Parts: sequence; structure tokens; C-alpha cells
Amino acid sequence: MKLLTASSRIILLNFCFFVGFDVLRAAEVNVQVKYPSQSNDLILTGIIDDAIVLRPRGRDNGGRAYLSISELERQRVVLNFLFSQAYYTAVEDLEKGQFASALPVIEQAATPLMDYLSLSVLPGNLLPTVLSYMDALRGVKRWDAAVTVATRIPLAIAPPLALDYVSELALDLHAAGEIAALERVHAHIINTRELSVDRLEITMDLADQWRERGEFLRAFQLYRKIQIIEGPQQILARLWVAYCSFYLGHDLVPEVFLEVLPEMEARGNGFSLRELIKARLRLREEAYDAALRSAAEGKIYANATDPWYPELLYTVGRLYQQRGMNDAARAAYREVTILFAESPWATESSKALESLNPDVSTL
Repeated sequence: MKLLTASSRIILLNFCFFVGFDVLRAAEVNVQVKYPSQSNDLILTGIIDDAIVLRPRGRDNGGRAYLSISELERQRVVLNFLFSQAYYTAVEDLEKGQFASALPVIEQAATPLMDYLSLSVLPGNLLPTVLSYMDALRGVKRWDAAVTVATRIPLAIAPPLALDYVSELALDLHAAGEIAALERVHAHIINTRELSVDRLEITMDLADQWRERGEFLRAFQLYRKIQIIEGPQQILARLWVAYCSFYLGHDLVPEVFLEVLPEMEARGNGFSLRELIKARLRLREEAYDAALRSAAEGKIYANATDPWYPELLYTVGRLYQQRGMNDAARAAYREVTILFAESPWATESSKALESLNPDVSTL
């Protein structure tokens, strides 16, 4: 089958010529196909292979046009679906937090578009409409329906905004205790291939949030996905794989990921995190001298803005305390409690301070 290019005239062909091809049967929706120099108001009737299937508005006489999706993308064609004024009023209600009143109208507009999500690669209002639908479902806590929408979005081709929205849904599901639904969304993110730089940043941010919540397995899975892709996030992602692996109780994985790291400058990003992980591993092995050397060196080159800095300070204090250097241990613990009062390591440091006395020489 020869597909027409976006620059071709729209030639109407009888549909029976294409019987036997795999056609996506979808709801008919009004759409404006907008080229840089012209636009056409048509009816979208389905997708066949790499083509969208269109017909003229009005009575259906069987004529169809087939336009290559990849060519439309190359020509920067915009697809704008046409909605009633009630839809735009509902979007305004949604932005005001009036989810229950907005949902029925937005649902009516978005539902027919769910069969066309493979067109997310093209600019237009398809994805914003679907994301508004997902937002409304989140607002009324219809979690299963929101997950169904989220898991149908092709994250690998949709604009990065889609991944951002799906990530927020995952965090909402965690907060709501909807673990089964969360697993479906998490699997959808994990299974997304060909992450661009923008998508990698969003995925890294989500992994960081899981780690900060103590969800080390989900963080570990995302960091592992990121670390195989060359880019600015790769080395830090490998370090976090080792870190999460340590807290998951793995014996070999943390060591393996530390061993494959490239040479790191002492003042480079992630060096002090590497030393923290090494200190934690040696501490677990009760190799206290080696642990203290790594922790102390990490502290020298760490920045107070590093997300791992409170834990590094606490670890230094713990090792000082184990060595009977109680004044130094108190100083480290107090620094954590004063400068990072909201950190869970402040809580641990406070407990250590309460138990610490001049006679303490071991943990």
C-alpha cells in the first residue's frame, strides 16, 4: 500500500480497496489537520499501519484519505480535536479544583481519543485533553480509571509532560495506599523504552522521591533503568543503584556497581556519595577503620546541599562513637539535628545523643 505524504493533496479512496489490512476501529471524531500553510476540518475514523484514516465532514459516502503519521510528524502537522464550549468551561472548573462537576464533560470529550493515543507523537490538543481527564479522575479519587488512562499513554513517544503526570499519579497512589494500582503504573514506567534526556530527568526525579520515602525497591528499579543510558545522570544513577541495593540487603550488587564506576575526582559530583556507600558497606562488615576513612573523606569533599549529607554526617558520628571519640560523635550528631531538623537522620542523631554518655565506647 502506498501512503500519501502530508504534502500531497487529500485523495479520497474507496475503503474497500484496503480490506484485509489491520485497521484500528475507533470512534469518529472531528479534527483539524493543520499544516504550516493551510488547515482542513475533517473526521478522523481510525488508524491503519502508519497512517491516519480521514473522511470529509458531513454524510459518509465511503471515501477515505490515508496520511502517513511519520510524514505528518516530519512536516510538523498539528492535530487539533474540535470540542464544544462546554468542554473548555469544564477545563476551567478543573483548574479551580471543581473535579466532580468537570469530570463528566471532560470524560465525554476524552474517551473517544483514547483509541488515538499513538498520535501523541504529533503536536496538538490530544494529550492535554487526555491528561485533563486523568487529572479529573485523580481529583475524585477514581484511581482504577486514572490508572487505566495512564497505562494507555505511550510514554516513549508522548511529550515528556505525560511522564511527569503519570509520575505524579504514582506518588498519589502511594499516598492513598493504592498499592495494586501503583504497581500497574510503576510497571508501565519501568517498561518504557528509549527515554530521551528530558524523560530521563523526570524518571530520575521520581526515583529520588521513592528513595526519600524509603521505597528502595522502586527507586532501585528506576535507577537501574537510568544507569544503562549514557548521559549526565548515568554515574549518579549507578551510585544510587548501589545505595538502594545496600538498603535492600544485597551482598554483591553494591560492590559490583562501585567497581564499575569510572575514576572520580574528589570534588566531583557523587564522590562523597560513593564514600558514604563504601562506609556503610564496611560498617556492615564491622571493618570500622576502613569505614571511618571513607566516611571522613566523604565529609571533607561533601557539600551541605547534597541530599546524602545528613546521612553522611550521622555515619561519621556513629563511627566516632564506636571508636570512643564521643565529643566528635556529639558534634556530628548535633550538626545533623540543628542543620537538618526535618531529615530522618536528625531523628536518628537525637536518639544517639540521648544514649551517648562519657562511658559509651561501642554502639
